[in-house]
Amino acid sequence: MTTYPTLVPQSIDFDLGRMNISEQQLLGSGPIRFRHSLRTTGYNLRLVYRALTQAQVESLRDHYNEVDGTYREFDVPASIWGNLNVAATTSLYKYAAPPEEIHTGLHYEVSVTLRVIFGVNLLYDLQGGGANQSTIAATSFTSFAFQGYAPFILNGGAADPDSPAATLILEGKGADR
Repeated sequence: MTTYPTLVPQSIDFDLGRMNISEQQLLGSGPIRFRHSLRTTGYNLRLVYRALTQAQVESLRDHYNEVDGTYREFDVPASIWGNLNVAATTSLYKYAAPPEEIHTGLHYEVSVTLRVIFGVNLLYDLQGGGANQSTIAATSFTSFAFQGYAPFILNGGAADPDSPAATLILEGKGADR
């Protein structure tokens, strides 16, 4: 995993995200709201740099290309936050959009918007009983939800409800076994 360039921004905008709530209107009464999880999502961090040199701008461009634009996650050094405890140290980041550059003669102004992905420790335990890989080619696979070889197959075989040959355990909210 890569680390974002150690450039201290002149200003930081931090969007605290939103609660996962939807709203439905009913006839004759006010709105009914549904909360879908206990977490907020949509944290964004906007970094603004002024008077950057060509080499500093190239380090930002190179990092953006290294993580395949908005695709891969990366770490951000604590110096970005001024060594304050704002985001969890386990947080990861992704680019929300390409960096925006303004050329001002010999120097550059750059604004970067990052999505903050707070670490969520989920446990997904897929046990296939006596199933084997057989003829399906395994592919190395890593994501926030699963890590191992894809495709993930739950093959229960001749399982019956009284004595299951396969189990599927999905636990969330920081599960730990």
